[in-house]
Amino acid sequence: MEKRGQFWYGDFMLAMLVMIVIGIIFANSIVDIPQRESDLDKMVDDGANIANSLLSDGYDIANWRNGNGRIGISSSGKIDTIKLDELATLVETSRGYLISKFLLGTSYDYAFYFEDKQGSIINGRAYGGIALKEDLNIVDAENIFRMVRIVFLDNNRDGKGELVKMHLAVWDIGKEFTTSKNVCQNAENFNFCGFLDNLVPEYRRGCCNEWEFCGVPPACDLP
Repeated sequence: MEKRGQFWYGDFMLAMLVMIVIGIIFANSIVDIPQRESDLDKMVDDGANIANSLLSDGYDIANWRNGNGRIGISSSGKIDTIKLDELATLVETSRGYLISKFLLGTSYDYAFYFEDKQGSIINGRAYGGIALKEDLNIVDAENIFRMVRIVFLDNNRDGKGELVKMHLAVWDIGKEFTTSKNVCQNAENFNFCGFLDNLVPEYRRGCCNEWEFCGVPPACDLP
């Protein structure tokens, strides 16, 4: 009976340790959610501000390249193709693109393009962090926000013009991590790496490869 009691007690303690590890992983994953929501909220705010700035008249166009003025591609409520061309020239270089982000007041990457009533991309290009609309499908973004504004564009400057869609995308460069940094750090701090490896070995290796916790890449052997 004594050995049997010791056996069940050992199983109970092992189960408790497993539950503790799972609890830490779950709790820290929940903690990460508000931070992600906060990042998305900021991205939405930046997207709205970028759109408002682009659709403003802007000022000091000649000095945009020097990091002065305010970027705006409209005049009297219509897209001004001269200002649009100036912005297109600015963002052709990496330095100019960074300046445009500074003048737009954002740390996120952005791009916009115009679509006519037939669904064709006007001028066959996008402006900002990418050159083609199709490139948005392959950007290495952890989060991406899109919005559409209806604008008036006289692209051929014949005095007629038409209502078109301005598509704006804002994103943050990065990759979608498969592990949580907080979880991995706690696993190492509390010497849970071995338990984590027994429970979810792929997760433990992810901690090593992505954050250099619970092992040293590239081998990622248990410390």
